[in-house]
Amino acid sequence: MISPIPLIDSAQSIGGTRTTVAVNREFLVSVICVTRNASATLPALLASVSQLKNDEVEFIVIDGASTDGTVDILEEHERLIDFWISRPDDGIYHAMNDALRYVKGRWVLFLGADDLLLNGFGQMLGLLKDPHTIYYGNLLFYGKSFFKVYDDYYLTKLNFCQQAVFYPVSVFTKYRFELKYKVYADYHLNLRCWHDPEFRFSHEDHTIAYFSDGGFSSFEKDPVFERDRDILFKQYLKRSSYYRYLNRTVGFPRMLARFIQNK
Repeated sequence: MISPIPLIDSAQSIGGTRTTVAVNREFLVSVICVTRNASATLPALLASVSQLKNDEVEFIVIDGASTDGTVDILEEHERLIDFWISRPDDGIYHAMNDALRYVKGRWVLFLGADDLLLNGFGQMLGLLKDPHTIYYGNLLFYGKSFFKVYDDYYLTKLNFCQQAVFYPVSVFTKYRFELKYKVYADYHLNLRCWHDPEFRFSHEDHTIAYFSDGGFSSFEKDPVFERDRDILFKQYLKRSSYYRYLNRTVGFPRMLARFIQNK
């Protein structure tokens, strides 16, 4: 467990079954959804969660003080949601870090309010065994099936989609999302975990979620991550993968120059 639920003094609104019934046990998975003004898409996500939630799964929603009716929807679904809170935050990863204080699950899965859980989520539950393994599955991604078993070099091309990643809570006793990366803090987290010998990644061939093509990362930029990308790849990936990445992105002459200069 990461921590018990802290006392809350500054909440705009708070609810969920855990606020009325004491829960003193672990869950297998904590599904976390971070929202802000998501009334148009949230009902569909809640419907998908309701089809797959069971006694092994808790559902937590952290809302950034929505003003569009999102809170009304959360209140209407009190019996489905174990814990929700609505209050101002400092961005999506600030809210995700905040959510980690409330989890009682041994693994954590993050969803956006415009995503959908699919049947593969339920199939994954029986596979979550090793508390130092990060399990990941497949997605429906931009309307198409996305299947990839990652390797060191491929991680320079594409981040894991967090909607298909089950992180053991041991990840979050060691790390949090780095808030200076406004869009790609999850990419940074995954690079650290990939490099860390304490953790391993395991692909399982089940389709976990539908990933919407209109989410946060589709239209926001992260100049700080873009500035640091080369340094992060060099720090957390194999040298061969890093220089293959440079060859792909800046060309052989510049890659060779950096290799000679050990940059």
